[in-house]
Amino acid sequence: MKPLLILSFFIITWNCSFSQNNDRDSISRAVVKRIVKEEGIKLSPEFKGSALDHIRIGLISGDKTALLKIAPYLDSTEKLTEYLGYHILETEERQIAQRLIIENCIFLNTEIVISNKITGKSFSSFYEKNKKRINFSSDAGAFLITPLKNRNVSYEIQELSVTEKTKLKESASALLNLPWVKKNNIDQLISSKNSYALFKIAAELFKDRNRFDNYQSDAKNYIDLLDLLTGTETGVDNEYQKITFHIDKDYDPVSKLNLLIYFAKNYPFYKWNEKAGRFYASNIKVEPIEKERVCFQLLSSKVDSVALNAFLKLTTGDVERVQKLADEFDKADMDHNWVLPIFPFRFLKQMVTLTAYCKNNNIDFEGGPEVLDNCNRLNSKVSFPQRYQLENKLINTLSLNNITAYEYWFLVYEQSDDLSYSAGRILDAFYSKNWSKIVNDKKQLDLYLKKSILFERLGIIGICNNYLNKFINADSATLNMLKLNVSSDQDINFQVTKAIKIGERIQPFKVASKKYNGGNYDTVVNDFEKKLPQLMHLKIDSWDRDEKVSTLLSKINYNQVGVALKLIENYSFKRNDDKYTFMDRDFGFFNCDFSDPVIRKDFLDYYGTHNECEMYAYYLEKAGIMYKNENQSINYDKIYEMLKFDAANAFVGGGGATRDNEVYLLIKLLELNFKTTLGFPCKLCNSANMNGCNSLERAKEWRNYLMENRLLKLSHNEPESFNCPEN
Repeated sequence: MKPLLILSFFIITWNCSFSQNNDRDSISRAVVKRIVKEEGIKLSPEFKGSALDHIRIGLISGDKTALLKIAPYLDSTEKLTEYLGYHILETEERQIAQRLIIENCIFLNTEIVISNKITGKSFSSFYEKNKKRINFSSDAGAFLITPLKNRNVSYEIQELSVTEKTKLKESASALLNLPWVKKNNIDQLISSKNSYALFKIAAELFKDRNRFDNYQSDAKNYIDLLDLLTGTETGVDNEYQKITFHIDKDYDPVSKLNLLIYFAKNYPFYKWNEKAGRFYASNIKVEPIEKERVCFQLLSSKVDSVALNAFLKLTTGDVERVQKLADEFDKADMDHNWVLPIFPFRFLKQMVTLTAYCKNNNIDFEGGPEVLDNCNRLNSKVSFPQRYQLENKLINTLSLNNITAYEYWFLVYEQSDDLSYSAGRILDAFYSKNWSKIVNDKKQLDLYLKKSILFERLGIIGICNNYLNKFINADSATLNMLKLNVSSDQDINFQVTKAIKIGERIQPFKVASKKYNGGNYDTVVNDFEKKLPQLMHLKIDSWDRDEKVSTLLSKINYNQVGVALKLIENYSFKRNDDKYTFMDRDFGFFNCDFSDPVIRKDFLDYYGTHNECEMYAYYLEKAGIMYKNENQSINYDKIYEMLKFDAANAFVGGGGATRDNEVYLLIKLLELNFKTTLGFPCKLCNSANMNGCNSLERAKEWRNYLMENRLLKLSHNEPESFNCPEN
């Protein structure tokens, strides 16, 4: 039954045109075919080796009669089985026939349109009417009526940047010695300074175009050689009738065909320029490369500082140009240096808009040396107490005048998870504490609303999407401020409408409807001291053994932790990082590197001589968590604030997990003091190196418990956390 379930995933109807075919796909295909045979699954006849497949071969080789032979198949609903990468497709013959005509013919739309509406009769009629005019172009590897040089093409030629010229010069020898260059005598044409070489390069690029189950993986080499020989970049229309300079990245062959048409029409005008060492056409206008495009190209530099400086320049560039080029480079899936945000082109679209807004409204977005110094400290590897202390300092000392500068740099350094999680906590607490100042100052309110929509458009997970959550349960004064707020900026007006709807929707506290789940439940492990050694000595695959060990460790309770640590002391996990994760993810001891024997010994010594409550209090103190009054009594107001803000999500990115930090330790302290878990399982998670849990729901209910039981001295009426679970 299992092979059948797997195979059913792969058998789908035809809905795409191309797919990459590689060795791994071939191996997968062989496995699927074997399962089909072993299970006796009935599929349609295979396309490979069929009459229609022979017609395909005829079309590729230039046999004009294949065009006539394919016509009847345009009416056939019979199905054939095709293999596309990892998938088995049962495709109607008429769909295959349409695809084969599109792949092997480049007729103009004024001559014939190949679509789902075409019939065998209409195609036969077209063929009979035009058979004397239809020719096979060996250069294009396709049938056509109108010669390439007689076709219209839109193009734009621009100079190469200095960086691109340097790259091409460095790769010149490799490009000129590619097998297809020598096979087609292109190297000889270049040596004789014959511009026909340009046409031949474009022809080989198009001839090797993407087809069903065949992916052109080396298109960049063709484009690089053309750029090297002309000293320019050639842009032509793509399938959307937009000029593209990323022809090698286009999956659809339209831009490659248009490039071939361009050189078919213009290669005679290119003459060799001895001084420049390239072909030059005096009648073709070459546009200077835009400074923004140069910066976009530099984003792929392998030198971190070069890529980062180019990114920073673009964040303050011309909004329209940067956004247009960001779309262009994003669509082309251009490479970039990984020092930049994970989605640099999306980020640039929003950041250039933000900086323009700030410049127009006299808002500081860059900050001074202190801002950069603090960001660098958050971006470095520091101990939790040091990081926590710096976060608290920033929460209490940042102002509305410099918060945007911090957000700007937090975006720039998105790739640093440590920084982004710190940023999430800092921004969350800061905005709640300064909320009254924001909603009572139109300039600050407009800025906050503008940022809220720009951050949503980043297209990445994180609290950047939750800025409007601060309006949850808004008071009447805030709602009135919103209703009276009118801006010339439509983004702000749009967010005002959303904020009002959020603020008017009262969300009273509700107890979580589901407190147990497959990753968090109460268990009892009897005979643990016998079961764990038995698992660790199983003669099975090491990955399977590790999984069984992790699963058992996920089911133990606090009073079995000491035994567990001693038993696994000499057991080696295949992936060593998996060994002690249960201590953090299940029991909340987040600030201990249990792989360090000194730390393990310290833990076990204290564990063996103190009760559970004392244990959690000890590790809170070691982490620098100040939750007590001067007289050492518990300060529930401090705990309330930590429960509210310290289970942090990243500002941008971060993988989607919540960093509980000290929150679960505080919750355990409350559970033990008040002798209740509020209905939650006795520990945070049963992770087994697989399940992820967080303390957000627990923290929310414990805050309500402290409030309901009158344990708080302060009102705590600031807006909710960005991370507060929805009711």
